[in-house]
Amino acid sequence: MRIVAALFTNDLRSVRRDPMLLYMILLPWLMVLILRLLLPGIAAWLKAGYDFSLEPFYPLVLSIFLVLQVPMMYGVVVGFLVLDERDDGTLEALRVTPVSMSAYAYYRITVAVFLSVFFTLASLPLTGLASPSALPSAVPAAILSGLMSVVLVLLLVNFAGNKVEGLALMKAFGILMLGPLAAYFIKSDWQLLLGILPSYWPARTFWAAIAGETAWPFFAAGLFYHLLLVFLLLRRFQARIGN
Repeated sequence: MRIVAALFTNDLRSVRRDPMLLYMILLPWLMVLILRLLLPGIAAWLKAGYDFSLEPFYPLVLSIFLVLQVPMMYGVVVGFLVLDERDDGTLEALRVTPVSMSAYAYYRITVAVFLSVFFTLASLPLTGLASPSALPSAVPAAILSGLMSVVLVLLLVNFAGNKVEGLALMKAFGILMLGPLAAYFIKSDWQLLLGILPSYWPARTFWAAIAGETAWPFFAAGLFYHLLLVFLLLRRFQARIGN
């Protein structure tokens, strides 16, 4: 526990020093405020002026901004922390401490999952767009969101040599939003082809759960796919840094 506390304290210090990371930590809470304060007014304006109801699209809005965007933000933050520590030589210094590289990797995974799952579940009722009674049904989607954040962390640390390359890769993550957005409007089974994107499964599980449909097939498929990606990417990361 002392080692975990030391790593966590160092993470807080790193986030405070980096305005971009601090901004990304706070941005999800800003999104909650926007959804709670502005979206109902926009929906009323569209209904009154154009007879267009935005409410049927609330599940899509919640999935894009919270179920997907939140793990992306926290995954990028954790990934950038690892890139910073690699650039600073911290990972090399850890080799002479009691902390193994495997333990370090598992700590990072746990932080990414916890932040993503906690915020996703906490933020949904705070928006006022989802009933608190629907929260239990959103748990499977939140679990997949947490695993997606781990996938993003591992993609960053495996394929970005430094934070500059990490920023470029982060921009490429935008495609993860386009897949579920397209899938929402594809009503046939062809949408399953978009399952190659890890972001499809948390969103699809969330839509099914909110609609009261059977969500467990999407959760099971997403869980298998995410765990496979985590396993492969984690092995690659451990091979690069050593155990």
